[in-house]
Amino acid sequence: MIAVIGQSTLDRVRDPAGTVRERLGGSPLYAATALAAVGADAVILTRGGTAELRAPLAGFGFEVVAADGTATFTSEIELLATGERRHAIAALGDPFLPADVRGWMAPHLASAAVVVCGAQWRADFPPETLRLLAKRHLVLLDAQGPVRPARLGPVVPSGPLDSASLAGVGVLKCSEDEAAACAGCGVGVLVVTRGARGATVIEAGRTVDVPGDAVEGLADTVGAGDMFLALLGAALSVGRDVVDATASACAGVTRLLRCRLDSGA
Repeated sequence: MIAVIGQSTLDRVRDPAGTVRERLGGSPLYAATALAAVGADAVILTRGGTAELRAPLAGFGFEVVAADGTATFTSEIELLATGERRHAIAALGDPFLPADVRGWMAPHLASAAVVVCGAQWRADFPPETLRLLAKRHLVLLDAQGPVRPARLGPVVPSGPLDSASLAGVGVLKCSEDEAAACAGCGVGVLVVTRGARGATVIEAGRTVDVPGDAVEGLADTVGAGDMFLALLGAALSVGRDVVDATASACAGVTRLLRCRLDSGA
């Protein structure tokens, strides 16, 4: 089983036509979308937002456990017609602490072989939390969190990352924009996503490029990284090697984005 831990975020999204909508975002939503598409067994552990905002999570058939919190991570996203976007952080949420892992998460983590940590900012998963999770699980972490200092305003990746802060992380996923900040971070497996061009796996001194497939004409690619990391975890959980798992994740994200394009969402 896969456990997904992440903030349920409030996203204020401006589309290329200038229309602004508020909607649920964050790793739990997009990971659940991907894992449901491949029939994986998963549990979603989250905090942030209101019950009304989180309501879409109930539609995937997974157990969803939401902890109490005092704040909701809030993003302001401007979508460009090219599929690129401008992203700013308007509010931070409550981090996931070791007490959460030992407390309300514990019974739901017991059967999980893989834990996908969908971090939003640097303090979202403190080093002590990652080390505790890694004692019993393969931990996959989204580097978009560690490379974002705990500050509001436009998102600008900041590094280099301290290897001590990532101790216990088995697989670190980053984008091309985040790769420089992740160089030399000490994690055994680094997977660099390259959008339509696929991904690159860096492991044990070898570098392997995995091809991708472009989805033309889609402006809203928000959540693609979260879907990729969840699908990577799903493939690793059934024993596939990291290069094969990366290829599976690339293909899976392409299928999901094509469905999004076809649906006009």
